[in-house]
Amino acid sequence: MKKQKPDNLRGFNPFNQLPQEIIFTILDLLNSNPLDIKSFSLACKSFYAAESKHRTSLKPLRQEHLPSILSRYPNIGHLHLTRCSRVSDTCLSFVSHACASSLRSIDLSRTHLFSASGLLGLALNCNNLVEIDLSNATELKDSAMAAVSQAKNLEKLWLARCKSVTDLGVGCVAVGCRKLKSICLKWCLGVGDLGVGLLAVKCNHICYLDLSYLPITSKCLSPILKLQHLEELVLEGCFGIDDDSLAVLKHGCNSLKSLDVSSCQNISHNGLSSLVSGAVGLQQLTLAHGSPVTSSLADSLKKFSMLQSVKVDGCLISYDGLKTIGNWCASLRELSLSKCSGVTDEGLSSIVTKHKDLRKLDITCCRKITDVSISCITNSCNSLTSLRMESCTLVSREAFVLIGQRCHLLEELDLTDNEIDDKGLKYISRCSQLTNLKLGICLNITDEGLIHIGRGCSKLLELDLYRSVEITDSGIIAIAQGCPGLEMINIAYCKDITDHSLLSLSKCSRLKTLESRGCSLITSLGLTAVAVGCKELTKLDVKKCPNIDDAGMLPLAHFSQNLRQVCYSVLFSELCFHCHKSD
Repeated sequence: MKKQKPDNLRGFNPFNQLPQEIIFTILDLLNSNPLDIKSFSLACKSFYAAESKHRTSLKPLRQEHLPSILSRYPNIGHLHLTRCSRVSDTCLSFVSHACASSLRSIDLSRTHLFSASGLLGLALNCNNLVEIDLSNATELKDSAMAAVSQAKNLEKLWLARCKSVTDLGVGCVAVGCRKLKSICLKWCLGVGDLGVGLLAVKCNHICYLDLSYLPITSKCLSPILKLQHLEELVLEGCFGIDDDSLAVLKHGCNSLKSLDVSSCQNISHNGLSSLVSGAVGLQQLTLAHGSPVTSSLADSLKKFSMLQSVKVDGCLISYDGLKTIGNWCASLRELSLSKCSGVTDEGLSSIVTKHKDLRKLDITCCRKITDVSISCITNSCNSLTSLRMESCTLVSREAFVLIGQRCHLLEELDLTDNEIDDKGLKYISRCSQLTNLKLGICLNITDEGLIHIGRGCSKLLELDLYRSVEITDSGIIAIAQGCPGLEMINIAYCKDITDHSLLSLSKCSRLKTLESRGCSLITSLGLTAVAVGCKELTKLDVKKCPNIDDAGMLPLAHFSQNLRQVCYSVLFSELCFHCHKSD
């Protein structure tokens, strides 16, 4: 017979005695997994109520759910509407009243349908609003910017690709939002010198300014560089900026720490030399896809004693240029030479032997380097945390052993399209801090190498095996068992993969991205296991998997509530939801 509770304990819930501060602390520790939070809130009424008060960030799937959701969560400070393809003015009006006192940021960067009217309600009612993201809202015009200008406490505004906005709209923002600290105008082709100049004159607190691909000239640079708090300036693709434009830097911009002049073909060493006297505190410089990196250009930058990061991706670079970089007094922490023609063993070695504190090195597609460079890199820069060397085709398989022997702090390693084999992977498995490993189109690796990775790299979060065709189920099973925190795996076109691999991956509960295109042996059974076990799955690619049918897709609808993108084939057609059609 069931034992009855004493009368004085009936209806008693010990959890109700917990202080709210303790419950909030528990919820803070559960924040990394939304499913854990959901389970916690359903444990009892007091937990349900506490979770409602604790949540401050929300990413709803549909706008029609907002009224009920916001009534449950009264303290939402950060609202991300990027999963709602359409958000009406009526919806924004409801948000502006429901979150009037709590809302601090709203992301509308992937939504449409709203207009100036909806934005005006947000600006007027949400007095604590400090951040708005309107990127990709190509239909918004200056009237929308006039509405935004009513948000008097706004500090961050993102307008990338708002191509209908002009100087008039930006001028309204400049006059109304005097507290702006960060603004992005990338690809706002209707904005020129007048609008940017007004921002610089009216918004004195700006510290981040992205003007990429704007039709601006030197006229607006002078007021920009007078901004006393400006730390990061992005001028990528501003073809109207040339050496004469940068001359205004001589008058000083001591606060500037990061400058991006990528794809500015009209800037040479003459213009960059102006930086020396003006931006003495510069720490990061990006010159990608610009003028050739000669000894003159490199020499013009050698006096930057605080420079830590240099990116010259896609530039023609000479040996003398590389040697001059090696002789800089600054101790570089990051160097990117991706797709730079002219990088040789001799030039690269002259850099790494001098800059031994490098943490990040990108030599992607530097096709002239050999084992000599890898030996110098691993011998001199054994504190590397990131090494990207895709398609370094002259590097032999023996050189990859050196990476594992000497660079134990690596967290990111890109070896796509290289000659690495299982022996190399055995040594790389010593890099126990690895979280991101790319082995796409590595035709010499087999399950034996992956077994070593699974045993040694338990922190692995992302693994790319695209078209590494010798990999079979045994290797994937070893990864799934050894790397339980795996979040992304690409096994596309690994022809021998079967359902056994998917069954093992279904145990990786944090898996968010699975790309298995062209794995013709997997079936609906394996996909069902993934749907049931990987409830955080957001991206799935099963194109050209002929044995997956409705029986495999239906469980996704039931279990994969976070799924954002699905690519699959139907007869002779290929479908991709929430993305552009690709290979």
